[in-house]
Amino acid sequence: MSRLAFVGAWIGCFGSPMGAQSAPPARPSVIVVRMVERVPYGIGFDPVRVTVQPGDTVRFVQAGRMPHNVEFRSVPATADLGEARFGPTLVSVGQTYDVIIDRGFPPGKYVYVCTPHEVLGMAGIIYVQERSR
Repeated sequence: MSRLAFVGAWIGCFGSPMGAQSAPPARPSVIVVRMVERVPYGIGFDPVRVTVQPGDTVRFVQAGRMPHNVEFRSVPATADLGEARFGPTLVSVGQTYDVIIDRGFPPGKYVYVCTPHEVLGMAGIIYVQERSR
C-alpha cells in the first residue's frame, strides 16, 4: 500500500483531519419586497415571488403614494401565522413591515395580497424552504 493510500485510509477511519471545521450555519437574511406603483402596469409587489428559509425576515417597504398592506390569503394547512396574517397599512414612503419566518411558517407556498388593491392584482408569493445545512 502506498503512503498516500495509507494516509487516505487512516483519515477515512477517523473523520476529518484535526482542526478541520464544517461550514457555519447560514445566517438569516433580510429579503426586501417593495410596494410599488408603476406606469403603465399599475401597482404591485417587487419582486412578486421570493424564496426564504426559517429565520429570514421579509421586509415590505412602502415605495408608493397609495396605502398598502399585506394579508396572507393562502398558506399551508399547518401554518400558524397569528398576528402576522394581517399586516398594518403603510401610508408613507419608507415605512416598513417585517415578517419573520419563524415556526409558524412551515415549508410551503404563502400567497399574500394588498387588501385594498387585490382586485387590481396586487399579490405575491413567499416560498418557505427547509433551512439548508
